[in-house]
Amino acid sequence: MKVREFTKPVTADKLNESLASRFGSKIDLEAFSTEQLEDARNKVRTALSQTETNEAFDAVQDTTYQKNKLFLDVLNTAIAERDDNIVSEIDEAVQEIKEGEEDKAELVMAAKDMVDRLTGWMEDTAEMQTESMLELADAIRDEMGSEASEAFTNLVKPALESMYEVMETTRGTLTQGVGQLTGEAQPMDTMGAEDPAAEPEMEPTVDADAELAPGEVGMPDDDGMGAADAAAGGEEEAGREKRESVERSKKKS
Repeated sequence: MKVREFTKPVTADKLNESLASRFGSKIDLEAFSTEQLEDARNKVRTALSQTETNEAFDAVQDTTYQKNKLFLDVLNTAIAERDDNIVSEIDEAVQEIKEGEEDKAELVMAAKDMVDRLTGWMEDTAEMQTESMLELADAIRDEMGSEASEAFTNLVKPALESMYEVMETTRGTLTQGVGQLTGEAQPMDTMGAEDPAAEPEMEPTVDADAELAPGEVGMPDDDGMGAADAAAGGEEEAGREKRESVERSKKKS
């Protein structure tokens, strides 16, 4: 074995193999985007922090805790490797393309830094919701009474929960923005939006209340005194002649 093999950095694949050999499961790293790996890393980190803070010493020797520790190592290494690859690709691109691309790369890294900072705030808020909140409530109860402690908790707890939810939503938006900058996510879907140019033209309609002049559609081209009146008068005369004929027949009989 050569000396340089001792200093060879441990890769995510090697750690993943160790995870599989010790606990019988591994992470399919290729199936996740960088943002998804970061989300999983943050959740595992928070769970470990809560265990270390809340549980006794025996808990950190638990199999679940040890497995999560190795999970975290795999995720951290995979993310670092992807970041290194991104930096390497950026360095190569800067040498081949115009100078403005370097500014674009810096903007991407700055955007990712915003996500990381917000993630840290979320972890701090989660800690305040659990440990700090409970400890402070107990201290207020001891010094100022149960009523003051309960009033404080009822006021502050919803505020912390609301702040965490807002940051969670904001982080999702920032993550989407980073994905659009790096090309790993698509812009918001605009399918279904109405295209004004595609709207059918309205067919001309005729107002039922509008008056039409003689000779226009729907009106006979006369003065209104023609066949219609004649037909009406003829019908009346025919009826009168029929009645007179009946009366003459009755007289003869």
